[in-house]
Amino acid sequence: MARRSTIEQLPRELADLCHRLIRDGRTIHEITDALNELGADVSKSAVGRYTKGAREKMEHYREAQAVAGQWVSQLNEDPGSDVSSLLAEMLKTVAFQTIASMGTEQGELDKQGKPKAPKAMDLMLLAKAIRDMEASTKQSLERRAAIEKAAMQRAADKAGEVGTRAGLSQAAIDEIQRELRLL
Repeated sequence: MARRSTIEQLPRELADLCHRLIRDGRTIHEITDALNELGADVSKSAVGRYTKGAREKMEHYREAQAVAGQWVSQLNEDPGSDVSSLLAEMLKTVAFQTIASMGTEQGELDKQGKPKAPKAMDLMLLAKAIRDMEASTKQSLERRAAIEKAAMQRAADKAGEVGTRAGLSQAAIDEIQRELRLL
């Protein structure tokens, strides 16, 4: 079984401080000194290993944010496009990858050396996130449909006004409005 890092074994307050210092771009020496001043017994090599891993995770996170930002930008241009379906599928893929990696990220193995099963709470939170994403997608599509319907109603009303001013018969105006409302 892989041993937990010294930083992971620290009390939450000290681990949080370590994370904050890493995010602030502090050096390994500064982080080690700050932790040791508060009573932690950590070596520069332990902080170095942990910092390297944390910075790699932060870089992956930044890359994921950039990609997500591009997808969201494209999605905002055309919410009903295939991009929204692709985004939903991407989220599902990430969810399944997360499930697959739960318990193995920190080298957590059971007595037989196999990765530990995900915790029930982790699975529940992930399932809730997927459910919320699906509900949000449905609400977005419904909101878009309502906006389009309202816009068509306004267009039909305006066509009626213009038709009346132009001297069209009421039957012609009704036909134009009926066609616009069916779109």
